[in-house]
Amino acid sequence: MNILYEIGSHGPIILIFLSWYLLWDNKNLLFYYTIGIFVNAILNLFLKGIIQEPRPMYDIEKIRLMKIHAKEYFYQKGIPFNIFFLPSGHVQSAFFSTIFIYLSLKQKNILYIYFLLSLVTCYQRVNYDYHSISQVIVGSVVGSSFAYFIYYLAREKIKGKIREKPDDYGPI
Repeated sequence: MNILYEIGSHGPIILIFLSWYLLWDNKNLLFYYTIGIFVNAILNLFLKGIIQEPRPMYDIEKIRLMKIHAKEYFYQKGIPFNIFFLPSGHVQSAFFSTIFIYLSLKQKNILYIYFLLSLVTCYQRVNYDYHSISQVIVGSVVGSSFAYFIYYLAREKIKGKIREKPDDYGPI
């Protein structure tokens, strides 16, 4: 296997560990990122269950028969794979990390590294027929949008409630 395959396959995990390292000193953002990455994975499974679009590498007739017989998994080299793959979970996770880290740190050099790893993940998913281009695009949009939403929640929590300062000479 080549290096792009390995980087693309493990890209989301690399980005998660790198994000935890970069956010370690900001406990609030670290908390929201960690919760967000897990909820993002659940959102991905939920969307796959609703949309039920199969991987591009498999015969449509075979997928139809699997659905009829209530089989949602097939085995490849002894590893179970779900037959539904829209949106791409790898890409959704990679773009969640990319957007959340950029919004949190606002550092372009880190954005470039994250974006490059995300693009390698996209390339790997399409090049090896794990996903179609549309599945990768939907994954990137969902991951990016959800990252913005989670970051927005974190920023609101950091701001807290704005209230007027009590008068210095008024009654207590």
